[in-house]
Amino acid sequence: VGIGWGYVSYKERSWANLMTRVAAPEGQRINLTLQDGTNVWLNSGAEIEYPSLFAGNSRQVRLSGEALFDVAHDEEHPFVVETFASEITVLGTKFNVYADEENGRFTTTLAEGRIRAKNLVGNRQEQVVLNPNEMVRLINGHLVPSRVADLDALCWTEGYINIRNVAFEELMERFENAYDVHIVIDRAQLPSIGYASGKIRISEGVDFALHLLQQACDFSYTKDEATNTITIR
Repeated sequence: VGIGWGYVSYKERSWANLMTRVAAPEGQRINLTLQDGTNVWLNSGAEIEYPSLFAGNSRQVRLSGEALFDVAHDEEHPFVVETFASEITVLGTKFNVYADEENGRFTTTLAEGRIRAKNLVGNRQEQVVLNPNEMVRLINGHLVPSRVADLDALCWTEGYINIRNVAFEELMERFENAYDVHIVIDRAQLPSIGYASGKIRISEGVDFALHLLQQACDFSYTKDEATNTITIR
């Protein structure tokens, strides 16, 4: 029996050491279920790395980009999402994470349950506990929590882009991911988005999205089909 258990334990450790990396292609979203039953939606360009078998005291994954997690409940094995900016610990909950290391942007929005976010870029003693309908954003190296009136941040899983309280530059970055285009902002002052709420259906295309924004923002744009580049002026 001892030999048999040792073999099983060895096999579990071997599987736990095997890491799987999954990336969502540009302009697409994918859905996957992890070994523990946790459901994950990856937004365009996002990448997740996780062990083939969760065998330790915690269930740890690493994320780059945006993902929605619906975590299988397991009090004895907390689920941990590591990004460049924060380590998020949960027991069983539903939450969205947006981690863009290249542009230094990080937010997480809680839909259900409770999570704890730990700062990994500033003061590592800084931790924020979120309750449903709360979010935390990385601002000047600090995790800044706030309440959210709705959960529009999760609408991308249904094929929309949220434009509520999103700065123009960040919205263009989201357009780049969703529509698989390169966007250049060729102007000194960024336009101010006049919409206090709303969302754009991705399937309508990037021209529709930009024309819709032009109704609230003062800008023009040109599109180079050969290089798949959009220039904002």
